[in-house]
Amino acid sequence: MEQNKYELKNLIDSLLNSIRNYGIKEVSMEQYEVTCREIERFAMGKGRTEYYDGLMEDYTSYIESREKNGCICKEYARFKKRVIRMLISLAVTGTTDFSSSPRCQRRYSVSSSSSDIIESVLNFHDLRGESRKEMDTVLRHFFHYVEKQESTENVTVTDDLLMLFFTEELPLTNKGSMGRSLRALKYLSTYLKSIGQNHLILDFTQLKARTASVRTIPPYSQDEISKMLSVIDLNTVEGLRDYAIILLAFETGLRGVDIKTLCLQDIDWCEGKIRIRQSKTSEPLTIPISGKVMNAVADYILNGRPECNEKKIFLCVKGPVKPLNKRTYPLGCLTHKLSIRSNVELLPGRSFHSLRRSFATELSEAGIPLETISQMLGHKSVEEDKPYLSYNREQIAFCSIGFDEIPITHGIHSGGDSDADI
Repeated sequence: MEQNKYELKNLIDSLLNSIRNYGIKEVSMEQYEVTCREIERFAMGKGRTEYYDGLMEDYTSYIESREKNGCICKEYARFKKRVIRMLISLAVTGTTDFSSSPRCQRRYSVSSSSSDIIESVLNFHDLRGESRKEMDTVLRHFFHYVEKQESTENVTVTDDLLMLFFTEELPLTNKGSMGRSLRALKYLSTYLKSIGQNHLILDFTQLKARTASVRTIPPYSQDEISKMLSVIDLNTVEGLRDYAIILLAFETGLRGVDIKTLCLQDIDWCEGKIRIRQSKTSEPLTIPISGKVMNAVADYILNGRPECNEKKIFLCVKGPVKPLNKRTYPLGCLTHKLSIRSNVELLPGRSFHSLRRSFATELSEAGIPLETISQMLGHKSVEEDKPYLSYNREQIAFCSIGFDEIPITHGIHSGGDSDADI
């Protein structure tokens, strides 16, 4: 059967809408959006903007190679494969297939009494759609494990069993999804306490799965950004817009979402400042902008931007006049496309957000105080700047604590007999 041809962007937008309507929580939608935009960038890297027959095989091979090289965990790779499978089903049949793959069918058989408890837990917390399926899987895993441990189908859940499952079983059988598993145990514990099982003492709501350590992503260098800007065609409306967006991100450190929602009245042309309320934190932010940036933005407004009543500065260049969608317009595709055109290396993890890191790195290397950089980034504390400022060894050394005033009374540096201190 001949497969339908779709513009990938439109197909992805339709997929995200169907996923949201299916009942996925908004916090999980971010992961679906990230993966969908990655698929779009992957296809663009092959020179394709439409859905094509071999997309699933090509992307799946790419994900499997990343998993093999240790770039992503097994669980995340499985999730990405599921998203591409959903996208293909939408392209081929016109509907999104939310079922699990044949290899991911229900594998934890439990007794009818345990099934009743699981159903009650899911209903008690009003879980639906994908969230319900995920929690159902973890809870079945728990009761399957407990029934084997206790050699009975009439399980009495205790704090010890919950902790044994979490500390001994999950690390061996469910790597990469500890946060999801812990959430299921919290749901179970909360439900059982609500129906009067007072023998449960531990408060699982206070437990948190350990998050990954802060990973620093290489910023773009000045030279790389210059190369990217040089390949933009300033004779087109799209080129004028993209040039202004890249310059704005690099020279001000604004987040992509704040650039997309930047309004005409947010720029004080006389004082050379931008005043906004940040989308991420809702905190006000005032930052200076250079004449170079103001000229680029003004050039787009005067010579590229269509005349309309829209308050937001940056607009779509295709279709009806409308602002860039805050959630679904992928600025990451812009840096990806420009990197390919200008032969800038596509390092793992690089994205549009790397321009914000470039901004902070340039300031740091220029000797700007960390507190000032933090304020310009709109952060609430210097702790939030770790992924941005770890490139400047002098800045790190400046933050270190001196030990000059601390007396050394033991050890080989105390000035005494080192043998006596051993």
